[in-house]
Amino acid sequence: MLAAAVGGLSVTTVMAGTAIKTAVAENGQLDCELELNGKVESLTEKTYFAKIDGRIGSVKVREGDPVKKGDLLVSYDTDELSRAQTLAELDVNTDQGTYDASVQARERVEGLYGEAKNSIPALEAQITNTEAVIMVTRKILTDRQAEFAARNAQLQADLACCVVGEDDDPADVQKARDNIQKEIAKNQYDSQYDPEIVKRQEELQYLEFLMTTYREKKSIMESQKASTQLSRQTQGDKDKLEAVKATDDILNETKLKDYEAASGGIRAGFDGVVTKISVEEGSDVSVGQEIIQIQSLADTAVVCYVNKYDIINLEEGQTASSHIKNKDYACHVSRIEKKTSDDGTTPGIRVELKIDEPDDAIILGIESKTKVRTALVSDTLLIPTDALCSEDERDYVFIIKDGKAEKRFVTVGAKNDEFAEILDGLQAGETVGWDESSELTDGQKVKVK
Repeated sequence: MLAAAVGGLSVTTVMAGTAIKTAVAENGQLDCELELNGKVESLTEKTYFAKIDGRIGSVKVREGDPVKKGDLLVSYDTDELSRAQTLAELDVNTDQGTYDASVQARERVEGLYGEAKNSIPALEAQITNTEAVIMVTRKILTDRQAEFAARNAQLQADLACCVVGEDDDPADVQKARDNIQKEIAKNQYDSQYDPEIVKRQEELQYLEFLMTTYREKKSIMESQKASTQLSRQTQGDKDKLEAVKATDDILNETKLKDYEAASGGIRAGFDGVVTKISVEEGSDVSVGQEIIQIQSLADTAVVCYVNKYDIINLEEGQTASSHIKNKDYACHVSRIEKKTSDDGTTPGIRVELKIDEPDDAIILGIESKTKVRTALVSDTLLIPTDALCSEDERDYVFIIKDGKAEKRFVTVGAKNDEFAEILDGLQAGETVGWDESSELTDGQKVKVK
């Protein structure tokens, strides 16, 4: 329903068989208001969700209760919270222990691999050097043994040649043979116990022992290198381990902070009203579960659903006045949705009229009548709204001129229930007329009394 008041236009009555009314088009001020019905809603709400797995200890408020910023809304069961916090701390220690064990295992594998990798070339060099020394020592020993063998061969030849001839004394020959055999026996003894031979034999025995040791250790190192090569972590594995550790640290830190925060309960983040409670005392909750909802009283608006005819007169920023609980509140059009409502219960376009200075007397959900000033035009040409007629979506009026009603199309601007702004088609001082019982016709004679 549109309503406004304007002065400055005179209305008279003329007679031509049927009484008609007339008015002179004059400049004046047009004030247009649009009356809307709506409900008070909060534009700021907050739903609190459980950040931990726990048990509700107590619910301190009821739905509809006003709360102040910092007020305790819901508390957790302290015993259950303490148990959960202890488990979380144990998880932290377990994760750290697992990481440390992984690092130690990695370092051990790297150490074994590095030992094998560095030892094999050294062992190969030792084997090569030992083989060379063995060859030299074996040659010295062989040469020395060859000397005794040659000496033995010579003595055996001498013994074979030492026989009794025609002119020889058998006793002398026998004596000579005995001496040769003594030399042979001595040579054989010396070939076994010669200091040089014994020394070289001992050296060879030690060198062979070293060679066996080097080869066995090389084999062990090669096996160690091969096995640790498979167990070594790639750079990707190391990066993954560090990433997992960093993630675990963040999650554990967050979890411990959440438990620490939970010990203080859930508190109101602003002044408002409790609009929903989703838990009860003693109930178990899990992370992400809805706990409680509050809505602000300091950020409220009258929400209206406007039809397609009235919405064309509304713009964001327009001033308004809402009547709530026998009190008027200054408002302004803060938001007009760019879609129609499709929930089947509130047809129209949602319009929010933000209350400029809300107070504690406001009740969310209460109905309110609101008047929105849609236009305020000064020094503009006005005629009574009753004088307007429409044809094929075009507006026209009847001008009373020389005793006749003359049809004239006009362009209409803003209007309310009483007056309409004429933008084109009419001049100030011209008289318009209309019949309240039937429409005038173009050229109809009228008399002005």
